[in-house]
Amino acid sequence: MNTHDAEMLLRCHRAGREPDSRLQKALRVAEENPELAKMLGAQMEFDAQIVEAIHYIIPPEDLREKLGALSEASGSGKRGLRSQMSSPAVLAALAGVLLFVGVIVFLVMDSMANFTGREAIERMLDGTTKMNGTEFESVTTTTAQLGDWFYMRGYEGYEMPPELAALPVIGSRVFRQDGKPVAQFVVEKHDSVVFEFHATDFGVQLPADGDWQVLEQGGWAAAVRLHDDRCYMIAFRGAKAEMQTFLKTLPKK
Repeated sequence: MNTHDAEMLLRCHRAGREPDSRLQKALRVAEENPELAKMLGAQMEFDAQIVEAIHYIIPPEDLREKLGALSEASGSGKRGLRSQMSSPAVLAALAGVLLFVGVIVFLVMDSMANFTGREAIERMLDGTTKMNGTEFESVTTTTAQLGDWFYMRGYEGYEMPPELAALPVIGSRVFRQDGKPVAQFVVEKHDSVVFEFHATDFGVQLPADGDWQVLEQGGWAAAVRLHDDRCYMIAFRGAKAEMQTFLKTLPKK
């Protein structure tokens, strides 16, 4: 199978669906072709974002009653309404509306990702992409026992991220950005690097105790959220879609 054929077939690939034999061949081609792999990753990330956006669409609770009233008013009865709802034209119109609403929600969610203070966070993440691991001090502890360790090195007010409660820590450090301290440590879970810093130090503004904001930079994916004045960020090598999947494995905050 050549690259062109593989690219055309990969456009039909969707997460959660068993690929047929031809698509499996295309996936194997993508494993050996960095450009195809990048295209496939971007496609799956976009699909995941659209699915997530559609999940935000909540139909009115009285939708069924309204449809029933509409059916009675037209004199068609239940049978007529079902017949109309199953017609290709109506189904196509409904699909178009759902897609339109989904895209609108996606655009709103994307604009929310451009939060105040994102530039400072991106600089932290950019610094991480250039690290080789020797910057960390080797430690044998857990996330719940890092408070004193960070305090002795200039970071005050450490609070264990509840989603990462009592995980083994294999390295940690305190570094400064713009003269402000940032706590950083490595956990074994997904080889993740975790940051904690005070939001007011860097002008970060996010909804208090809101959902994770996911971003990607330099081959790394990161998720950020705010609790009180503490900002938590989890980062690892990968794509946004991988981070979104990873976040679903964490305990609820």
